Amino acid sequence: MDLALFFQEQGVDVFSEVSIDTLSDKDRSFVVQFFPGARFVIVFGKEVPATIYLMMPKEKTQGMLRIAEELNKTAVRLAACMESEHIPALPVPLYLPIRVTDGSVQGVVRLKQVAAAGGLGSLGRSTVLLSPKFGPRLMLSGVVTGHTACESGQAQGSAQREDVPACVECGQCVSMCPEGALGPAGCDAFRCRIVHAWIPSVLVPATKWMLARRIFLKCMAPFAPWIARTATIRCSLCVTKCPKFLEITG
Repeated sequence: MDLALFFQEQGVDVFSEVSIDTLSDKDRSFVVQFFPGARFVIVFGKEVPATIYLMMPKEKTQGMLRIAEELNKTAVRLAACMESEHIPALPVPLYLPIRVTDGSVQGVVRLKQVAAAGGLGSLGRSTVLLSPKFGPRLMLSGVVTGHTACESGQAQGSAQREDVPACVECGQCVSMCPEGALGPAGCDAFRCRIVHAWIPSVLVPATKWMLARRIFLKCMAPFAPWIARTATIRCSLCVTKCPKFLEITG
């Protein structure tokens, strides 16, 4: 399959096909739990234009959701194309299910970590992926496959590894976070202003308990897109205050 041509037609900016053997033990385990026959993860992304971050919260949310849902549709199309070529594939879900590990909420496949392993960027202190071309403004999606989908057997995105930007450890993202959600252990999603507006601190333990139950996630999955569309991204300082945001966008 010509992945480069497929992604060009879909308007995708960057991609990489990543062998699970290059992932950390934890991320390899997550991928295999999601898709037992997994051997590769195709991770891809689109730029979030800097102008979206300057919009009012409601418009900013709509702009980001539009890009996220376009990426999700691309993942579904890619998986269908691969299945038609007898390549087992499964798109990584945009909303649910998710998992709770060590009290932290994350996707069933940690796409930022996979993208970093595939040479598409590096992780900053805020856990945001820093892309060589787009700084922290890259939104991701992915498809897990049973074997390689690239005709050449080599990922297009891997060539970008030499240009991966490193976090300068300035601490701007941490100091600017109004809720103190960023710390040495990473990002506490439940302290983030976006999530905190929906889930007060007193409800966090019960919410974590429910999110850890597969039956709850299965029941909630049909409603997740509606909930996301009614939510509001109230803060993005961890991105806009990053020196890489200013450096890349000017």
